[in-house]
Amino acid sequence: MDLGNLIAEFSTDPFNPEKNFKIALEYEALNQTASAVSFYLRAAEYGYESHPLIVYTSLIKMSQCFKRQGDRAATVFNNLSQALTYLPERPEAYFFLANFHEGQREWQQSYSMSVVGMNATLGKSFPRLPAPTGYYGSFCLKFQKAISAWWVGRRFETQELLLQLADMELPPEYHKAVHYNLEKLEIGRAHV
Repeated sequence: MDLGNLIAEFSTDPFNPEKNFKIALEYEALNQTASAVSFYLRAAEYGYESHPLIVYTSLIKMSQCFKRQGDRAATVFNNLSQALTYLPERPEAYFFLANFHEGQREWQQSYSMSVVGMNATLGKSFPRLPAPTGYYGSFCLKFQKAISAWWVGRRFETQELLLQLADMELPPEYHKAVHYNLEKLEIGRAHV
């Protein structure tokens, strides 16, 4: 459904979290992040009691919109922290917070968030989110842990994790990143 039809449908039920979420997705796809954020915020507010996956996803998506706007680190962190505390049993917010800390060069925080996320979600399965966020599976947290481990002086842990990841079926961007780091850090099977 195009944006015009979504807005017409929304006008008859403006407090519906699903309709607000769909409009937010359309605005985000158009790279109109300010408009997307306003509808994600409405979806999160109106779905708080009834639509936990929409609320959680909206908080993550808002953080991504603010990140794209640039110079909004505190807001990105706050949105991700809210997502984490809203559904702490899910892995995505842990991953995005670990990635956020990596981007801030806060290596210990990135490592800690990766470890906590891996432990909190170990062996669990999760219903699919209502929209893609860029989290592809538990290997994302493992990769984040491997990278941050290097920076906190855990070379052997980095080696072990990257070699485990190298043996996994990964999306192309992760496959490339794993092998790039193995090469850059001069890690091979002979080093372990």
